[in-house]
Amino acid sequence: MHVALGALCGTTGGPATYAGRLAEALAERSDLRVTVLTDRPERFAGLRAGVVEVPCAGGADRLLWQHLRLPRALRALRPDLYHDTKNALPWRCAIPAVVTVHDLAYWRCPATFTLAARTFLRSATAHAVRRAQAVVVPSAWTARDLVAIHPRCAPRVHVVPHGIAGPAAPEPAVLARLGAQLAGALPFVLHVGTIQARKHVDLLVRAVRLLRARGLPHRLVLAGRRGWRAEQAFAEIRRDDTALWLGEVDAAELAALYQLADAFGAPSGYEGFGFTVAEAMAAGLPVVVADNSSLPEVVGDAGVRVAEPGAEAFAAALEGVLRDRACATALGAAARARAAGFPWARCADGTVAAYRAALAGSSAAPALSLARGV
Repeated sequence: MHVALGALCGTTGGPATYAGRLAEALAERSDLRVTVLTDRPERFAGLRAGVVEVPCAGGADRLLWQHLRLPRALRALRPDLYHDTKNALPWRCAIPAVVTVHDLAYWRCPATFTLAARTFLRSATAHAVRRAQAVVVPSAWTARDLVAIHPRCAPRVHVVPHGIAGPAAPEPAVLARLGAQLAGALPFVLHVGTIQARKHVDLLVRAVRLLRARGLPHRLVLAGRRGWRAEQAFAEIRRDDTALWLGEVDAAELAALYQLADAFGAPSGYEGFGFTVAEAMAAGLPVVVADNSSLPEVVGDAGVRVAEPGAEAFAAALEGVLRDRACATALGAAARARAAGFPWARCADGTVAAYRAALAGSSAAPALSLARGV
């Protein structure tokens, strides 16, 4: 089976991580020939797969990438199947197609997207799930959300949890440099991800501020790019020295941050899977998360889930972990063990099952349950 994998990686975040990790896992299989169509070919250097550069400048240029350059590349390549890893398909696609829909945040949290982004994502997803022979989603939550909005795609939905890869051991030089850079912020709670309204970073800053008022020495360290409508979060960040924003960090720096942190906080209001939470778990950090959307499926009982929204409730949950190091150690071990139950090879297995269903033209393939292997 020759699969062309569409991988837009110019914007960092969950979809780019997913595309890269999935390509690596699929390329290891002997039953597939994989060709990656991507705007960032350097991301796939050394992969046991073909790599074709399909340029994309970002923003509105994605329309040309999706509907002009990508179909041209597919016609030249002539694969058996095309898999788009980011919510969309070309208007004209003459071969069987699979699409991954990561979440429906642009429906459920519309105010956190620009009008242009919201309009594109809604239109592209509607077309893709109508056209695709199989639709891959990363959680049962996302499956329910998708079917509620696009009910006719229900028989073709495959729940295939993302894999979770633990960070590499931090490089001693990077660990020392970051330790010195963050000397004034130690000890700290960590949050990783794009700073945008639905992540509720402002709530987390207020929660850590409450902890400091109660005598805990912790600060909040934030790693990730600034997204749209992040004004409220940055107003809280600038209010005092509670939070330190590092901006985007590379993989080596992120591994060091996981090693240095005491806990990981994620009060997000909506997640299709929750990559950064999963990576923190794989690093053995105790995680404190909002008890909503897909996060209970990923965290299970291996973290603290806060049902009541608000800074006070989140502060109380964090305080319980930070004051009780035995509890934090046990939670970190449980988190690492749970993360190990989500290997990328299993994600590849489920994805290939979706490919086979798509090629067979079957609309009754059984969905994979997130509960398996948990």
